[in-house]
Amino acid sequence: MVPLPVLCAIAGLVGSAMYYCWPQGRRTMLRNYARVLPEATAGERNRIARQSLANYLRYMVEFAASGNLSPQERLAVGVETPAFDGVDRGMERGRGVLVVPMHFGNWDLAATNTAARGYTMTVVGESFGNPGLDELIVRGREALGVRLVKMEKVGPSLVRSLKRNEMVATLIDRPLHEGGVRVRFFGEEVEVPAGPARLALRTGASIGAVAFPRRGPGRIDILGNFDLGFEPSGDSDRDVQALTQAIMTAHEAYVRKYPEQWYMFREFWEAHTSDEASKER
Repeated sequence: MVPLPVLCAIAGLVGSAMYYCWPQGRRTMLRNYARVLPEATAGERNRIARQSLANYLRYMVEFAASGNLSPQERLAVGVETPAFDGVDRGMERGRGVLVVPMHFGNWDLAATNTAARGYTMTVVGESFGNPGLDELIVRGREALGVRLVKMEKVGPSLVRSLKRNEMVATLIDRPLHEGGVRVRFFGEEVEVPAGPARLALRTGASIGAVAFPRRGPGRIDILGNFDLGFEPSGDSDRDVQALTQAIMTAHEAYVRKYPEQWYMFREFWEAHTSDEASKER
C-alpha cells in the first residue's frame, strides 16, 4: 500500500497541473480571490489559488483512505480540537448542536474524528449527478461513522436529530437549490443558504461556525466559533439574516487566515467583468 504522505504529494502535483489546464476554473478562482485578498499581488493570488486546487486533491485522497483507518487512527486525526469545547457546552443545553462548515480543509476527516469520539452526527450531503459516484461517496461517508441525509430529503429528520440532542452538520457555501439569504462576505453581498439559521432558530439548538484546516497528510485542526454574538429579536426574517451573517463573519476569519484551504471553484459572488480582478492572471 502506498503511504498516505506519498499519495498526498502526488495529489498536490496533479492539482497544481490541473490549475494550469483548467482556464475557466482558474479565472473563476482568481475572481473569488480578488475579493478575499484585495491587497495581494497577482502572483500571490495565483499561488494561493493553485494551492487551493492542490489541497482539494489532497482532501479527496484523504477521504478515500479514511474508511480504512483504525479507531485509534481516527482519534489521532485531530491535532488541535478546541471546537469540541463548544460542542460539549451545546450538548449540556440538551437541544442538539448544529455545526456549519464551508468547503474548507477536510470536513470528512473532522466527521470521522467526531464519530470516533462517540458523538452521534448527521451530515447533510449533496446528491451527485452520476449515480455510481453518488453511491460511492455515500458509502464512504457512512463508513466514517456518520449518518448521511440528502439535502433534498432533510425535512423533519434533522429536527428529530437535534431533539435527541445529537449533532447535525451542514455546509453553508454550497450552491443554492432554494431561497437563500443575502449577507456580506469580505465586504460584498453574497447569497447563501438560510437553512442552518432557520433550523437553529426553530429548534433552539446551539450553532457554531466550524473549520478544519489541514495540518499535513491525514491531520487537521478542528476549530469552532460558538460565540457568534447573535441575540434573537423575535422577527423571524431579521433573525435568520442576522444569524447567517454572524456565521459568515466567523468564516471570513478562517478564510482570511487559511485562504489556500477554501475550495471555491465556482463564482461565489456575482460575476463581474469590468474591473481588473476579472482578468485572467
